[in-house]
Parts: sequence; structure tokens; C-alpha cells
Amino acid sequence: MHRTKQDDGPKVNDPRLLPDEFLQRTAKVVYILEKKHSRAATGFIKLLADRNSELFKRCAMFSPVDHRVPRVYVPLADCPADFVTKPEAYAQMLFICRIVDWKEDSNFASGQLCKSLGQAGEIEPESEGILTEYGVDFSDFSPEVLECLPQNLPWVISPGELAKRRDLR
Repeated sequence: MHRTKQDDGPKVNDPRLLPDEFLQRTAKVVYILEKKHSRAATGFIKLLADRNSELFKRCAMFSPVDHRVPRVYVPLADCPADFVTKPEAYAQMLFICRIVDWKEDSNFASGQLCKSLGQAGEIEPESEGILTEYGVDFSDFSPEVLECLPQNLPWVISPGELAKRRDLR
């Protein structure tokens, strides 16, 4: 008697006949109605790996700290003057980059470096980067706003006012 491999059931070639739990839904972006992200990111710059390419002579690679943001080609003209000769001096320097375009046929977005923040790991540059990414205005208050604050210091909240408030200290 000749034995054959046991049949695992009927084979389905039409995915519409499969139950939903076996399908992985996919889609293609065709148009962006509204840009929600500020398109600014904090990250590091480095030279491109292929030193013989035409792109190497024009661009550097910006690698964002946030992995949800794509890597970005930035013009060498936006980079510090000595970046090409001393890239290691900028290995731990944080920069702000703004995405300006992303061509359909490119793996990477195009952008421009906006600002050098400082060394990675320091509080001020890291904080400024996060605030910039999320579009938070952290500029100094105007003189008009400062004039609204109590001038006779030290100022304390009166016991009556304190009783009306919820203490979140």
C-alpha cells in the first residue's frame, strides 16, 4: 500500500475566503491631508558610508533620537564648517533637523539642520530638543507678562486663597 502525505484541508487561493484573523491588513498612503508632526527632530549627524558617491559630496545623514522619525539627508552646507574633516568631533553633538521633503522614490527624507543644541546627555540641550520637537514655545516671557506678576517679593499665597486651591506640590 502506497501512503501519501496527509492533506491538511482545502487550500484557499482567494484571500477573501479566509477568516479575518488570518489576514494582515495593509494600506498605501496616497495623500497627507494635515501634517500633525512638527517635522522637527533631535538627533546626530554623520558622514554617509559610501565615500565615492556623488551624494557624499553634497549631504550628511541625520539620525534622529526618536526611532519613529525617518533618517534624513541634510546638505553639507548646513553642517558645521569642519564637519567633513572632523566628523568625530560631532559624534555626540545634538542637532535639530526639520524635514522639508520626502520624495516618493527615496528611502530617506530631505531636511535642513536648524540648530546645534549641545552635547548629548546634558539637561539643557536634551530639554530644548524635546520642547522643539513638540512645538512648545519656551522663549522668555515678554515684559508685559512679567509686569503682571507680584513685584513685592517674597510673595506668598494667602491662607484664604490656599484653602480654595488643590495643592499639587
